[in-house]
Amino acid sequence: MTKRHREEPVIRPFRLVETRLAVPGVIGMREARRLSFGKMPHVLIGPDAGFPEFQPLDEWKNEVALVDARALPLEVRKEAGIKDPAEEHARLVEMEWAYYMGEGKLEDLRILERARLTPLDEKARGVLTAHGHAYWLAGYSRHSSMLWVHLIGGAAPRQAWTSIWSTPPPQPLGEGPPAWLSPEAYSELRLARWADRVLRALSDGMVTETGLLFARVREAIWDLAEDDLARAGMEAAAHMAAGADEVVLPLHGPARRVRLPPFILSAHERSPFEREEPSSEPTRLREVHVPAEDAWILTKDLR
Repeated sequence: MTKRHREEPVIRPFRLVETRLAVPGVIGMREARRLSFGKMPHVLIGPDAGFPEFQPLDEWKNEVALVDARALPLEVRKEAGIKDPAEEHARLVEMEWAYYMGEGKLEDLRILERARLTPLDEKARGVLTAHGHAYWLAGYSRHSSMLWVHLIGGAAPRQAWTSIWSTPPPQPLGEGPPAWLSPEAYSELRLARWADRVLRALSDGMVTETGLLFARVREAIWDLAEDDLARAGMEAAAHMAAGADEVVLPLHGPARRVRLPPFILSAHERSPFEREEPSSEPTRLREVHVPAEDAWILTKDLR
């Protein structure tokens, strides 16, 4: 292994080789066919953008346990069987096993290194509980249209259930689409962003829709490319983060910023399907503030 190889930076601009722009951890196009609700394509930036996406939430009837594995003590991670992709990547390169394992394994690890949260199996969940460490449990059921986010264990566990149909995001007075965006397209965009915004609000920003979709199926083979498209995607993401109103995205063309207003969400603190005993307190609802956000849509989708 050469000195130059040893000194390569950990974070380099690479993208998924797909028809959509997807630079993991930086920027990602969300196509209509991959959306859980609503069908307005849009662009995300941030640490959970640009990852592979699989089965949309509206087809789910299960849940995923997640944790920030990097925040756990090393001994707890070892006992739980949680491997750090960055450490695994460095180990394979250091021991010069990369040649024998092939590029596919290393590219998988490069994507996993960018993911903020790690999915947990039953054994790992038990270990974290035994040591007093909290983790998130999030899921959706297409049968009940319920979405839930629970903080399991730790000093302040909590639970929350909500439904897109029982608590649709209201349109605040005085708020609406910009003049160049039709009310129909604006409504579709708000619907498409509902799950991600609610997941963030219920988890203090830890759980996101794209992060949840990626965590569901992480064992796959992806083709990556370090090219001008990846670098152009990173530059566009930097302009978007700096507040630009319009940018040109590689593979997609011009995109414009849309401000989505905040709304108040009603969340159950106990499962609404749990049978209540006559002596028990009624299921309580709590109000959760979902903050405003900027979304980005392609101008070609406005025609």
